[in-house]
Amino acid sequence: MPNFWVRAFLLSLACLASLHAQGETTSAIVGAVADPSGGAVPGAEVTVSSAETGWKRTARTDAAGRFSFPQLKPGSYSVKVEAAGFNPQTADQVAAGLGQKQTVNFTMQLATATGAVTVTGEAPLVNPDNPNTSTTLNARRLEDLPNPGGDMTYPLQFAAGALINTAGSGNDFVGGTNGYGNVQFNGLPSLSNGYIVDGLETNDPLTNLNSGLSTNLVLGLNSIAEVTVNTLSYTVDQGRYGASQVNYVTKSGTNHFHGNLYELWNGSRLNAANFFTNATPGNHQPRSTLNHFGGSLGGPIVRDKLFFFFDSEWVRLALPIVSPATVPTPAFQRYVLQQLPLGGTDAVTGSVYRPAPQVVPFYQRMFSLYGNTAGSPLAILGCPFNGDGTSAAGVPPNGNGCANRQSISHSSDDHEQVQTLRVDYNIDETNTTWYRFQYDDGLQAAYTDAINPAFNAISPQPLYSFAAGYTHVFSHRLVNYFNPAFSWYESLFGPSDLQKTLQAFPIVLQGSGANAPFTTLGGMDNTWVQGRRAARFFLNDNLAWSNGAHELRFGTNTRVLRLNDYNFGEGTVPLVNYTTLPQFIYGVASTASKTFPLANSQPYNFLNVDLYAQDTWKVTSTFTWTFGIRATDNSNPLNPHSAVARLAGSFGAISHDAGQPLDAAIRTGLGNVFDATPLAILQPRTAIAWQFAPRTVLRAGFGLFSDLLPGSVADLVGVNPPYSTTFQGGLLGTVGGTAIAPGVPGSAIDATIAANQAFQAGFGTGQLSCASPLSHPGACLQPVNITAVPDGKLRAPYFMEWSIGLERQFASTINLRAQYVGTRAVNQPYTTQVNGYQTVCPGCFAPFPYGQPADARFGAVTQLSTGANSHYGGLQLTVEKRLAHGLQVQANYTWSHCMDTVSNGGFLPFSAGGITSPIPGNLQRDRGPCDYDVRHNLTASYVYELPIRIRGRIPGYVLNGWQVSGSAFWHSGVPFSVMSAPYSANGNGIVNGSGPQFATVVSGVHPYRHDPIAGVTQPGTVQWLNPDAFVSTVDPSTGACMGGDNPGGCQFGNLGRNALRGPDFVWSDLYFTKWFALNERVKLRMDGQLFNLFNHPNFGLPVLGYAGIPGKPATQTGFGALTYTTAPPTGLLGVGLGGDSSPRMIAFQARLEF
Repeated sequence: MPNFWVRAFLLSLACLASLHAQGETTSAIVGAVADPSGGAVPGAEVTVSSAETGWKRTARTDAAGRFSFPQLKPGSYSVKVEAAGFNPQTADQVAAGLGQKQTVNFTMQLATATGAVTVTGEAPLVNPDNPNTSTTLNARRLEDLPNPGGDMTYPLQFAAGALINTAGSGNDFVGGTNGYGNVQFNGLPSLSNGYIVDGLETNDPLTNLNSGLSTNLVLGLNSIAEVTVNTLSYTVDQGRYGASQVNYVTKSGTNHFHGNLYELWNGSRLNAANFFTNATPGNHQPRSTLNHFGGSLGGPIVRDKLFFFFDSEWVRLALPIVSPATVPTPAFQRYVLQQLPLGGTDAVTGSVYRPAPQVVPFYQRMFSLYGNTAGSPLAILGCPFNGDGTSAAGVPPNGNGCANRQSISHSSDDHEQVQTLRVDYNIDETNTTWYRFQYDDGLQAAYTDAINPAFNAISPQPLYSFAAGYTHVFSHRLVNYFNPAFSWYESLFGPSDLQKTLQAFPIVLQGSGANAPFTTLGGMDNTWVQGRRAARFFLNDNLAWSNGAHELRFGTNTRVLRLNDYNFGEGTVPLVNYTTLPQFIYGVASTASKTFPLANSQPYNFLNVDLYAQDTWKVTSTFTWTFGIRATDNSNPLNPHSAVARLAGSFGAISHDAGQPLDAAIRTGLGNVFDATPLAILQPRTAIAWQFAPRTVLRAGFGLFSDLLPGSVADLVGVNPPYSTTFQGGLLGTVGGTAIAPGVPGSAIDATIAANQAFQAGFGTGQLSCASPLSHPGACLQPVNITAVPDGKLRAPYFMEWSIGLERQFASTINLRAQYVGTRAVNQPYTTQVNGYQTVCPGCFAPFPYGQPADARFGAVTQLSTGANSHYGGLQLTVEKRLAHGLQVQANYTWSHCMDTVSNGGFLPFSAGGITSPIPGNLQRDRGPCDYDVRHNLTASYVYELPIRIRGRIPGYVLNGWQVSGSAFWHSGVPFSVMSAPYSANGNGIVNGSGPQFATVVSGVHPYRHDPIAGVTQPGTVQWLNPDAFVSTVDPSTGACMGGDNPGGCQFGNLGRNALRGPDFVWSDLYFTKWFALNERVKLRMDGQLFNLFNHPNFGLPVLGYAGIPGKPATQTGFGALTYTTAPPTGLLGVGLGGDSSPRMIAFQARLEF
């Protein structure tokens, strides 16, 4: 631990000694002054001033007539030039955009009697001084842009290269089967976008995702003055996160009081019903109510000196939740209670199960948790009777009397509030400062259970943050900007009373596969309590130095993170799994897992320091060359309690001798997660901008960008034994026991408890593993799970990014940009289960060995590696029409292709069902389209002020002031995979192993089929895939390999990863706006807001991805069907809360502005 703080202290000293000009919260105005002949005017006095605050700064032009004003607060300025022998000249309304450099050139006129010249007009759309690919939206654009939920990340969807996540997105860490990340850029992970507000990084430190709190929306948009999305950030002052950096700056007070009050309301009567609600008889749309309201006020405290701005935003949600559920019928419940004391044979696998009368009371309590079990009958292999009471036909039987499929409608309540205060102080012409405070609080209905509200979970999520900025002008060539920040927040998830919940049902019972269809009972209790508390400190201290044709930047950015990780409590509630209906009938667990941590939370410290140097060289008046280097040090995560254990090297490098005691193989008492990490990751970058014609610029660039591992990397190693142990009982477990219920003879859960007691007593004393022939059966150690990290120094992940493009301005309002963008991700992390084995037959399911694992002392071994990669190439077209004649338009089209071995950084999937863990040794087998490989992607937004000008007072009051604004998305389908059913016959299968078990493609059969198929397509679903186009290696009706249990028939299929495509996504939103001018300064805005304007159902990916056997419809039931609709990743009803924002929704907003 001392080494961490020594390193932090030394690197911070280096930071303070190396100041830089960072564009996270500031802007710049540059230009040149020339005489009528084009010659330079040196020594001219240039003054930039703000009419809103009375602030001004003065500089003089150099020998080439150039001037520069770095480190400006983003906003609108006047630039005035005065020189002897020339008329003064002023440019008004010069917009200095966030993180942008605005060029303003002057051609002076000889002194005449007419005096000063004032020019008012918009800056050119083509700016040759900015090397980055960026999109900037000011407050007015943000107000007019349709934004379901008012989320701060939603405007990112309209930047070049952005792909909206419609593949099952949820930005809450509880997302389960959801995809992660709201937006993805240029074939790079959605975990690699940096979100910076006033210099404060707001990413979730555990996941690196955009950090929404109680509503999972990123609130506070009403306080934002401007947002800039930098994607190809060739300037080295950007880029802790390699895919993009999104900079926000909050509004400020001015010499005039200004603000707004608003209320937005939506109710369920204004919303269309979900497509599948209509498709399922008897369903109804649940109630929902949204109230989103707030206001802001800014103004002077001392005119021209001291200003304030305050914003308050509140959200209240009563959410509709429509959850599909499969429940046991009353007849089946009675049948199970009769069969448990008798025992019987598994009709699917042939296994014989003993009588289990001791489990009957547990099942009686379990069945009492179900409410209404009516619904549509569902045929299941192994069900012995039909809904009419007749015996089911077939071997095994495929009756529909055991389960009903329901669509459950219910509601939950969520609320969140965020308060923001900013104070700006103009000390004098050379010193300015500002301070911003923010408080966010609320309560999230984190999980709403489809079976019983006893399993619901909540999450209170408070946040406190502070940021400040201090600008000091040493001279007109040298300006310093100091920007510290701090934040603390908590995000913990669990039931309001966990003990009471566990008294109702002490385990989580989960089916796996089509033959075990019942909805999980116990909710997500096996994951509670989870979450994090995080305190973060940021230090940015910046210097800009203009030296003739060179603008030099040197810098640093420091983050210190203290993360209290509560995910170590996951698994303390047992998770019991069954794979066939007869296993459920006879109370048999396929697996039963339970975790025993040293503590339910552990602290970790992280230090991230970035140093850089850059020169922007104005080679000629039309050619700019930017080059620099950024060095990043990401420290080795440190546990101050020294509660880290890991193997002496990677799993493949250690001895696998079963006679070696476990305490000799596992190093304990360590502080760092990895053995070593790189001291510095060097990232050179360069870019050129050549204005070879008056309104045309050629841009090109190349750069390296480091990527930041999420804080959850600590979870991998932090759960290693002896500080956390997990044991697995059941048929496929390693510690014995088969009974589902705890506390009964033969309990699989009790077997895990006994195994942990023996492990804790024997570890550290040299006790041998039970796998050793020299061990003592009564005292040996059962196999334990462990995570291995790479040998030696961690290979840090990074990206290579390059582009070349043309930008052309037409007239004064239209801009067209065409560019090729390429990226390559290197050393991306991924995990594999390297100690897996199979018990089917020698040579089956290669590469898994037969009969025993590589190291029998361990159970599942997760190997973290950093060898995955990706390649992306895309043509991006952007057209922008600046507001003129009442019309403003921006549109982006991307045609691209992305290939990788693991997507989204390897930690969290981008799409529902995304594959992040390949078969051991088969990484290249998984090479295929990225989870976000979308061939065609179109986004557009527009504002149109209706050209109605009625002079009459009353008619004009009604007919004038109308505006429409809207947005549209279209992208082709996202890729997905189809798998084989897992092997389950005779209790055999793959043990302690995971990875994609692909199906086999039937040659010559079209993979898609959209018409209903008898016996396959279930009521209330839409068919998408052709079930006869895919063959499962394992016959779901028997659990054995279709071609026999031999090496020829028991191999993974030939289908490639992400070889199939889901439906296209089409979405459009529209605002109808009416302005009422109440007086000269006060306006009332009334909005009618329509989301999914045309109520187009956008279907999500097929949920049941297990193939069956062609010619056996009973094995294909439900395969390849569309069962839910999807929507943009943020919505009126929050994110990941169970609400349905996919149908058309209508909201009304009243907004008073002054």
